[in-house]
Amino acid sequence: MLVALPDAPLREGRAAGRCALAMLRGLPAHGVEARALAARAQWGMTGDPPADVDVEMVAVPPEPPGWRSRLSRLRRPAGELARSEFGERVREEVHQMDVLHLEEVDTAWCSENVAVPAGLRLHYLVRRDRGLGAPWRRDFRHVLEFELAERVAIRRHGLLIAASPLVADELAARAPKARVEVVPFCLDPDDYPTAPLGGRPAAGIIGTATWPPTASAIGALVRDVWPVVRPQVPEARLLVAGRGTASLAGLSGEPGVQVLGEVPSGGEFLRGLSVLVYPVARGSGVKVKVLESIASGVPVVTTPAGAEGIEAGDGVVVATDPQALASAVTALLSDEDERRQRGEAARAAFLARYAPVPATEPLAAIYRAIAEAS
Repeated sequence: MLVALPDAPLREGRAAGRCALAMLRGLPAHGVEARALAARAQWGMTGDPPADVDVEMVAVPPEPPGWRSRLSRLRRPAGELARSEFGERVREEVHQMDVLHLEEVDTAWCSENVAVPAGLRLHYLVRRDRGLGAPWRRDFRHVLEFELAERVAIRRHGLLIAASPLVADELAARAPKARVEVVPFCLDPDDYPTAPLGGRPAAGIIGTATWPPTASAIGALVRDVWPVVRPQVPEARLLVAGRGTASLAGLSGEPGVQVLGEVPSGGEFLRGLSVLVYPVARGSGVKVKVLESIASGVPVVTTPAGAEGIEAGDGVVVATDPQALASAVTALLSDEDERRQRGEAARAAFLARYAPVPATEPLAAIYRAIAEAS
């Protein structure tokens, strides 16, 4: 099996990269020999994958400016990786493989003119996460390009893979002739030691502040939820971390709120929490920060959008109303026994469903059946 990745699979990389790393570690348990090609582009993370996975990093230089590049983007939107040496390496190596697995829409054009069966996993749906905005802004062009790329990718692939039923249902509606499968994301539990959950209580949120769903969730937490929690648990802290959150330093003026900015390790940040609070209003796909929290045995309070595609029983409390969210957070910050019980439930659910071996079993079965039928 050849796996095409838009970024390096790193323990402290992008959320998608952390899941890809665990996937590559889980597949061999099911008799799948997985080799990955990962793009090293200007937008990607620095660092090299761990030595225990078979990953080759392929440099992708920026496309030169000019009308040729613009025309290429019109013909194949979000096709930069396929037009580079990365795409050439995929097409070269795939002939030695039984199947090709593509992660995210950035890699979708790499299956063009490839003879072996290919499956595409879409992590989320662009327009559910981001609006187009003003036509004269750069973000408008970026979102529009990826929306077009997503539409074409869905039409072009006969096997579409989603990590949540919500995304799978929309893929099935948009591509009624395609085979659509739900395969959960996974993380390596060795990278997420169990949180202590003791000491001074701390609620927290982590994410990229420039990503609209996360920015909205941070705002809702500080504006609507935390002011209800703070008077009832005055010794508790609210910690805000992640890329771009340093620009929100003004939030530190709110009682009990501390903005940490980008932290060296998201996993270590989560281990220092008593509860992850993620009141996200919109967005599609599995929220990896929620998956990481339950991997660490940290209970989560979130909305239905935040819990999408994750089954963690008592480990995740789901509510929509700010008052209900605040009540759940207050209960966990006030009662160490309750947060330990919910934390244990979260960790147990993670190990049963989202550790590498159980989570990759359906993916291995799908590709084995396809390879045998080819």
